[in-house]
Amino acid sequence: MASSIDQLLENALQASPSWGTNFSDALHSAERVMEESWSPERAPVVVFLSDGEGRLDEDIMRGLCNRAVALGSPLSFWSISFGPYSRVLRKMANIAKDVASRAPRGSNTVAVPSAFCTAISTVQLAKTFSNIATSLRKARASLINPTVPAPGLSVAPGDMLLI
Repeated sequence: MASSIDQLLENALQASPSWGTNFSDALHSAERVMEESWSPERAPVVVFLSDGEGRLDEDIMRGLCNRAVALGSPLSFWSISFGPYSRVLRKMANIAKDVASRAPRGSNTVAVPSAFCTAISTVQLAKTFSNIATSLRKARASLINPTVPAPGLSVAPGDMLLI
C-alpha cells in the first residue's frame, strides 16, 4: 500500500470535526479524482470519514456510483463514522451497494465491498482501516491510477492508495 495504516490513522487523527460538512463537495471531488485517475485494472475506492454532521444529496452519491459503473467497475465505498451521527453515512454505503448490485457483470468485474463502519476510538479506526485494506486485496483497488497519479501524488506500481 502506498499509504500505510499508520499514515492513514495519523491523517485521520489530525482532523478535527467541523459542523455541517459539505458532503456534496467531497463527493464531487472524489468523482473528479476517480475520473482523472481511472485504471481499468483496478476497482475504484472511496473511504469517507466523518462525524456524520452533514447533508447528503442522494443524486450526487448515486451519480458518483453510476459514473464508476459507466467507466467499467462498481465503486467500493466505505463510510466511517467517528461521531454519533450515522444515518447519512449509512445511507451513502447503502446507495453504493445498491448501484453495485445493479451493475452489469463483465469478465473484468470483481465484486467490490461497500460498508458503513463506526470507529469511535483510535483502536477501532485502525482496525477498520486494516479490515478495508484486507477486503480490497482481491479487488486490486485504487482510486488513484498509479501510472497516471493525480498532481502531487506518487504511487508505486502495484500499490493501493485510498483517499
